[in-house]
Amino acid sequence: MTAPSPQAIAYRAVFDGIAARASAAERLSIGALVRGEPGRRAQFTLEAAGLHLDLTRAQMTVDDLTALFELARAADVTAHRDAMMRGATVNATEGRPALHTALRRDPARPLVVDGTDLMREVDETLTRMRDFASRVRDGRWRGARGRLITDVVNIGIGGSQLGPLLACEALRDWAHPRVQVHFLSNIDPGCWDAIRAQLDPHATLVVVASKSWRTIETARNAEAVRRWLRSGGIDDAGLARHLVGVTANVAGARAFGLSDEAIFPFRDWVGGRFSLWSAIGLPVMLSIGPDGFDRMLAGARAMDEHFATAPIAQNAPIRLALHSVWNRLALGSNSEPVIPYCDALRRLPAFLQQLQMESNGKSTDVDGAPLPWQTMPIVWGEAGTDAQHSFFQALHQGTSRHPVEFVLAVPPRPDPEGRDRTLLANALAQAEGLMNGRGLAESRAELIAQGVAPDQADRIAPHRVHAGNRPSSVVLLGTLTPASFGALLALYEHKTAALGWLWRINSFDQWGVELGKQLAGPIEAALAAPGAPDGAMDPSTAALILRLRALLEARTDPGAPDAA
Repeated sequence: MTAPSPQAIAYRAVFDGIAARASAAERLSIGALVRGEPGRRAQFTLEAAGLHLDLTRAQMTVDDLTALFELARAADVTAHRDAMMRGATVNATEGRPALHTALRRDPARPLVVDGTDLMREVDETLTRMRDFASRVRDGRWRGARGRLITDVVNIGIGGSQLGPLLACEALRDWAHPRVQVHFLSNIDPGCWDAIRAQLDPHATLVVVASKSWRTIETARNAEAVRRWLRSGGIDDAGLARHLVGVTANVAGARAFGLSDEAIFPFRDWVGGRFSLWSAIGLPVMLSIGPDGFDRMLAGARAMDEHFATAPIAQNAPIRLALHSVWNRLALGSNSEPVIPYCDALRRLPAFLQQLQMESNGKSTDVDGAPLPWQTMPIVWGEAGTDAQHSFFQALHQGTSRHPVEFVLAVPPRPDPEGRDRTLLANALAQAEGLMNGRGLAESRAELIAQGVAPDQADRIAPHRVHAGNRPSSVVLLGTLTPASFGALLALYEHKTAALGWLWRINSFDQWGVELGKQLAGPIEAALAAPGAPDGAMDPSTAALILRLRALLEARTDPGAPDAA
């Protein structure tokens, strides 16, 4: 077992002081702090790249916040930030930088890493993407038989799917009226069957997005879709009008049959979950156009500038990270709900699950030693107001307290039925209810006022008690635009990295993802092979393989759907 380094021991002392403060915070009344603590509003609200953050409903005092700033300094968060943004090797286990910020950097500002100006390559790729997207959108790029492209199928999974899917849905108001983007990620054959039924192969463009070009789900789905194109009468020469690849493995894309003209590369210093801004964003550009994509990059760039220059006390990503560390300690909760009160952002919680949990779901520190504290809580959520009618019961009256993050966007157009104001009022009401709750006396008085008999009110009132004192925060975008969307995602990217530095972990590797991939290969082979499974397999896995193999063999062949 690796012993803690001297730096880890010194930081542990500071962290333990924060943990002691957080334990004592259980006695604090959030409502009393919001109403009466001097200077609270000034200390707990921030502006960043057009976004407004209201962190006033935190269960901490201004003095606690000041102590958290010292934690950030002890963790050298700003030094780590600067190293990341200049291209230092911050992903130590893979020997790579993490330069997703270079993808939206002003190309006129050189970024020299190992003697090479990376901005030339970034700008060249963006220029090629803009040209290709413009040709598809205006009809100059057509299918092999001269048909306009009406549908784009993006084949990818994880970071090659979640970011582009979120962006296309979030920015649907900017989508091209002819071009519809579909996403094929799951290897379940039924997923492709459902998408395929909506498509004409002669009017379909397929984007195969895989950083490694070895991801099994993407590879098998790409083979199935290529077979479908061929069965629809498109020969190998014509496939060049219907297939493009986005990858860091150009050789793998060539081996699949793609020409260099149809390959949009990106580098291995772009992590999958941080890759929306790279060529992985090609389906987004096809949907919202080069100008919309450039505005999205500009919004993210504005957040990058804020993150790079704002002091800790006013730095929105660092502040979100510090609050997350505090809530983990103070509440003992292993959960962080994110509730976007904007239907176009309903995929945001799923995107944040990968961004934050794949990055920071670690139990080993940067020195290889076991961590002495809890790290990444479960991120989850659903769009409001739908969420209010499913799990908000548990948030208000359950035995666990969860710090809820409300993400608000003002609907862009006035609504004759007033639903725009109703949406926003519900978000603020939920935050108020979580903070204030409702006591026994108030619940009983309300029942009496409704005409309920006193003895019946005594019986029912305890069931209507809401404990309150449950923290929440608000991230307000104003209206949802490509720029505010870009700023929002960059905010969470930088929060994720800052959390990693505060927890002393590497946010940029994901070995837990790789393990499952390695184990799946032998199991798949055993499902296809006759005889007993390998004796090295555990009995539970072996028994399930035998049962599944029998079910697979008992199926009747319904035909070849891809040829239909």
